[in-house]
Amino acid sequence: MRHRSPWPWVLSLVALAACHATSSVGEVPAPTTHERSVERLEADPARVGPLILAHGGQGSPASRSDGPAAAVERGFEQLEHHAGDQRAAVAAAIATIELLEDDPRFNAGTGANLRLDGVSIEADAAIMDDRERFGAVAGIAGIRHPIRVAEAVADSPHLLLVGDGAQKIAATLGLETRDLATPQARAKLERGYARLFSEPADGPWAQWDWRAHWNFETPAPASLDEAMALLRAAELAAADDGESGPQVTPDQTQDTVGVVVRTAQGRYAAALSTGGTTLAIHGRVGDVPILGAGLYAGPDGAVAATGKGEAIIRERVAARVYDLLARGHLPKDAINAAIREISPEEGVGVIAVSQQGWSAVATSQMAWAARDRDQRHRADTFIQHRDR
Repeated sequence: MRHRSPWPWVLSLVALAACHATSSVGEVPAPTTHERSVERLEADPARVGPLILAHGGQGSPASRSDGPAAAVERGFEQLEHHAGDQRAAVAAAIATIELLEDDPRFNAGTGANLRLDGVSIEADAAIMDDRERFGAVAGIAGIRHPIRVAEAVADSPHLLLVGDGAQKIAATLGLETRDLATPQARAKLERGYARLFSEPADGPWAQWDWRAHWNFETPAPASLDEAMALLRAAELAAADDGESGPQVTPDQTQDTVGVVVRTAQGRYAAALSTGGTTLAIHGRVGDVPILGAGLYAGPDGAVAATGKGEAIIRERVAARVYDLLARGHLPKDAINAAIREISPEEGVGVIAVSQQGWSAVATSQMAWAARDRDQRHRADTFIQHRDR
């Protein structure tokens, strides 16, 4: 097992759990990778009922929890509208994700990250319910709501569609297309270029000859100036087309948006949508469409992860959290155990819900919000700071 020293950090976490939840199971060992400060609410088991918990991605500031808060309200409306329907959880999850895909502050749908060429956006999305009905899409471009394509895949005999095949399914469904690039996404890529061309020799991109593996139609930039020129050309082309996108303020890189749902009948669903990482060549796919990596749902709960996709795939984060939920562990304990081997530099956030409660955990800032029948919770309410 790898051990790393603790590090100061900011965490937003809520765990809503029955007070007897740990009495019949062994304790999950405390994580060695991170220090966490926990705000916990106890609840009467009789109050366990419908709940929606959504996040805006690992790295998204808690001050933007108004985005997930609005999204869970939309999802809860669908939950009530479809009450008693076996697909109520899925309908609520999709409605929640769609609103986040339309929010340009987050890396999904409108506002998704640009690839290294400064032009391409390749979106991934996935959805799963407690009947193990799963559907995912990868490498899709220009679709306002990629989660709708994932839903269509879940209704098919297939599990995952990629690239051109997924694109044609979206066209067949008549899904709305749009230019997803925004000034914010271009500003994020500018910062990515600056890191790429100034990275120390021991950095991951410096150790890999990305120019030799460049697989875009445009030539690879030889310098930071050339990279910026590529980006400016793409921005001007978008402006000429009248597709400059919403005006938003650049900030720290955000990641996948996600949601977990529990119905009044104890049914579950999880969904994710992302534009992927900024520093990526054509065809790179992260954790979102990989079953058991970015998300998992079953009769014992639902899990959705966010962060460094390669690390989430390596650690099978969602499946590991779910396995512990199925054994009766509290969501917060299950998450802490599953992410212990992911370094702070890689970064990860996870949301999970079960009959034992719900929890949101991140190794850095993460916007999130939760809604049940009676209460609403947001990350900016529960942020705690730990001094060095």
